[in-house]
Amino acid sequence: MYRKLNLTAERIEAVLRERNAAASVVGGRVLPGFVEMLLRPEGGTKVSQVRALQADIALAVGNSNIRIAQSGSHLAIQIGRESRQPVRLAALMSQLDSLPRYTAVLGLSEDGAPLLARLSAPDVGHILIAGTTGSGKTCLAHTALISLCQTHRPFELGVIVIDPKRRDRDEFGRAVERHLLLPPARATDEAVPALARVVEAMQRRAIQAEPMPRIVVFVDELADLCQTGGASVLDPLTRIAQRGRESGIHLVACTQKPSSKAIGPLLKANLPLRLVGRVTSAEDARVASGMAGSGAEKLSGAGDFVAVSGGRVIRFQAAMPL
Repeated sequence: MYRKLNLTAERIEAVLRERNAAASVVGGRVLPGFVEMLLRPEGGTKVSQVRALQADIALAVGNSNIRIAQSGSHLAIQIGRESRQPVRLAALMSQLDSLPRYTAVLGLSEDGAPLLARLSAPDVGHILIAGTTGSGKTCLAHTALISLCQTHRPFELGVIVIDPKRRDRDEFGRAVERHLLLPPARATDEAVPALARVVEAMQRRAIQAEPMPRIVVFVDELADLCQTGGASVLDPLTRIAQRGRESGIHLVACTQKPSSKAIGPLLKANLPLRLVGRVTSAEDARVASGMAGSGAEKLSGAGDFVAVSGGRVIRFQAAMPL
């Protein structure tokens, strides 16, 4: 392994030197989804020069899955691993002595630590998970919800599932069954009354100091649901996104199409934490993450994600739920 890492570092340095963008590899890490090489630019080398050589670096190291990102005070070249080690939710949770209340476990971050999302935090509140088919977005949502259910009792946490994929009873369903406040909604005409009841609960809770239980509304295929249900679905979802957090109600929504046109500008604007898997273009990455330069179009799929909140981007490997 060390020999291969040293050879990779030498090849990267050679490409940069030949293209008049000299930089030294000063360190690196082997993580579950990728190998990260840390660079220190030399002389007058600019970050933009290094980024412009991404294709050349990919050719030199023999791996098309290359992403150049900022890592602390260094520039990092992240090289996808051919055989990634799976990250398991149970293994991550065994590393944690305790979790703050209403905190979901997402996976393993690029610094090797478990990545968490506290629903009650102002920069979380609601979560939008985006990516193409095969990116692992539904699996990631299941991981987050199962971790919450494992650390809270039903009187502390309730779950509402809106899943138009019409899955039969599965491991996820069994894992959250005790926390379900309503039967899973499998179609638009079932989602409408479910969302109406959530809005009613939100209005009743407006004057409560600490609403209990906190409620997580999980919506799979959000854009499709909004398009088929129209205002009867989009209006209550938007109200929940705008006012739900203060009433102890949180949205976790998955979609392949996270554009404002598909899910509505007000709904999208009120989903502050973006978990973005592989997308097909830089423009799709910008739309999904809400910022340019997230690098989501360079992710390898199957659980390779970036978390975007407050202008910060963290790459992580999503944990398998079961």
